[in-house]
Amino acid sequence: DAEPVPQPFPFVQARNYKRIVGPRQVGLVVLHSMESAEKPDTAEAVAAWFASAAAPMASAHYCVDADSVVQCVREEDVAYAAPGANHNGVHVEIAGRASQSSADWSDVYSQAALARAAKLVADICGRHAIMPVAVDVAGLLRGDRGITTHAAVSKAFKQSTHWDPGPGFPLADFVNAVRVL
Repeated sequence: DAEPVPQPFPFVQARNYKRIVGPRQVGLVVLHSMESAEKPDTAEAVAAWFASAAAPMASAHYCVDADSVVQCVREEDVAYAAPGANHNGVHVEIAGRASQSSADWSDVYSQAALARAAKLVADICGRHAIMPVAVDVAGLLRGDRGITTHAAVSKAFKQSTHWDPGPGFPLADFVNAVRVL
């Protein structure tokens, strides 16, 4: 394989993804929770797992924790992250768990991870001309562009049962943070 294009973030190529030749139409940023502990090296650990021989048929474009971002799939390629929105989505894994409450997402670690993820998502939205708006199940079914969650993708397209980043995830606040960046 060719060397990846230099990135502003460390790049650890995920084992499972689909290389695309030619332009890819990106219309969604899909948010996920990593289902991993909130630690300083969570982004690096999940990226290493995506790259490992033991990796399942799963990947994401980016892994974000409180102090770092690691890219795992080039945005030009398709990550295997949320069936139904893989072909047109850029997928961002955020350290934390779907079971976290609103209070859990409000702790110091989560707030730092969310702030870092919001900066990344604002950049992605800018590069792909995506308005920073939340897209719900109905919007996904209409083909709307914007920011959504793996849970919404699962409900809309019924190809997965994943419900991350969970009902406690502050989606409205996150989208507002992206909007003002």
